[in-house]
Amino acid sequence: MKSNFLFLIALVLISCEDRVFFDKTPDVVYEDGKYYFDPAGYDFDKVVLSKDNNIIELSSCRENRSELTLFKNEKSGYYEMFVINGSDTVFSGETYLGVTVRNSLNVTVIDVKQGDCFMIDPPEGLPSVIDGGYGTLGVEWWQDGGEMTLLKELNSRNISEIKYLIETHHDKDHYGGLYDVIKSGYVSYEDTLNYRGYLPEIGDTLYFSDNVKGVMLNFGDSTNTDENNKSIAIKLIYKYFEMIFTGDIEEDAEDGILSTGILDPDEEYEILKVAHHGSSSSSTQNFLNAVMPLFSVISVGYGNDYGHPTSEVLERLKGINSSVLRTDLNGSIEIFSDGNSFQISYTK
Repeated sequence: MKSNFLFLIALVLISCEDRVFFDKTPDVVYEDGKYYFDPAGYDFDKVVLSKDNNIIELSSCRENRSELTLFKNEKSGYYEMFVINGSDTVFSGETYLGVTVRNSLNVTVIDVKQGDCFMIDPPEGLPSVIDGGYGTLGVEWWQDGGEMTLLKELNSRNISEIKYLIETHHDKDHYGGLYDVIKSGYVSYEDTLNYRGYLPEIGDTLYFSDNVKGVMLNFGDSTNTDENNKSIAIKLIYKYFEMIFTGDIEEDAEDGILSTGILDPDEEYEILKVAHHGSSSSSTQNFLNAVMPLFSVISVGYGNDYGHPTSEVLERLKGINSSVLRTDLNGSIEIFSDGNSFQISYTK
């Protein structure tokens, strides 16, 4: 009997070598006026919260593993919770989230169908806009059907002042909505930025606010005949949070950016705005290897005539284990960060 008991003890010890027993389970906790994620000792990369078709993903900035904070939630109730480590779900359960809004950097990927449109709203100071989609220049439904989507978005948020209106390059699916804003006269702005006017030099800093800055990665001039490769590209930085905006740059411009050394190959970025709506002429393997984004967002119109995003680019993003979000499938995408952790909200 004693030998059997000792055998059972030995078996338990052997089976527990690679296991950890937890006194509690992961949960989203409300404390000191905020919701934050308590991992309860579990190793994880991100937390996914789901209610109906609403998805919230929480992650730490890669250079600073910190407490995950819920920055904005508009629908209270019980959410399904999935704790993800790599490709594995290490815990799933249910948690309660209340309505909450915390001051943070807010980057919105505005769904303008086939086109680009982004709003950068720092925790202090005025918002800025990068590109505006086709706007009233659109004809086809996948071109947003001539809607003034950017102007309507600004009006819905009661935004009447903007710091920068940035036209990455002179293609209709990028500048049309910006011109709608300018023509309307409803919104004032401090400056417009494009390759025909003043821009900081490559490697110099553009300040969206005192604490939110953009490092210039690329822009063209009148000597450059390739409109896409003229695109203004920016590395957005807020403390440890970094997001790369690429306009419609293609392989030549991507190689040019890599040659500057501004993108540190030893550094991994939080979010990449995939260039040229997922065209196969962009997002080369060398460029993706240098960025290695946790998330990649593609601004693209469902049923567009160009076949964007291409299967080649989607495969390359899958190969670097980047989570892909698309405006044709997820609508507008909201990104929030305090510079230490970040939240992405979208619809499934």
